[in-house]
Amino acid sequence: MTRHALWIAPIVLLAGVAVAHAPLLRATGRALVVDDPRERADAIVVVAGSTPTREETAARLYREGWGPRVLVSRQFVPGRVQRLIDMGARRLDFQGESVAALTAYGVPRDAIVTLDQPVEITETEMRAVAAAARDRGWRRLILVTTSSHTRRVQVIWRRESGGAIEGRLVAVPDECAAGDAWWRRRRCSEEVLHEYLGLLALYLHISRTMR
Repeated sequence: MTRHALWIAPIVLLAGVAVAHAPLLRATGRALVVDDPRERADAIVVVAGSTPTREETAARLYREGWGPRVLVSRQFVPGRVQRLIDMGARRLDFQGESVAALTAYGVPRDAIVTLDQPVEITETEMRAVAAAARDRGWRRLILVTTSSHTRRVQVIWRRESGGAIEGRLVAVPDECAAGDAWWRRRRCSEEVLHEYLGLLALYLHISRTMR
């Protein structure tokens, strides 16, 4: 066997395994997706990330009357981004971009609630959202995030809210978790693996530093 064949053979083998197990892999991706039935809530929460995709869905839900306000957390701004803002090369931070996207999609500025506490990961974000909801007496929230992220957000929300505040997940469609062949795309494979590792870390109570 040539040296070329030595490294190409495992790739061919893995490709064959993927094809043979396509139904299982497809189910593995779809297991990450939670999309609850719609019910009117006290607020619609844009889970930080993927701007402006999540904001577009949140704004549509607002316009359809599913909630009277939209909540946006303050995502931590890394030093390199802050330097760009300070230089004028970038106009807004992550929260500012989210608010700008929501208003562009038709949400009035006075219907947008912004949180002040910077959050770095989904756990601290959901903790801050739960605290804000308790302070305001909210009983039900709609949590809007990318489809592959919904399962982990659901687990985190149940822990952080203590079951006292209902969180209904709305999955923003993407090409990965719900796709028919996510394992054939490197970005999607990384995303699905990221979510399963995140879920494992939650169940093992391992401190995490990724969103």
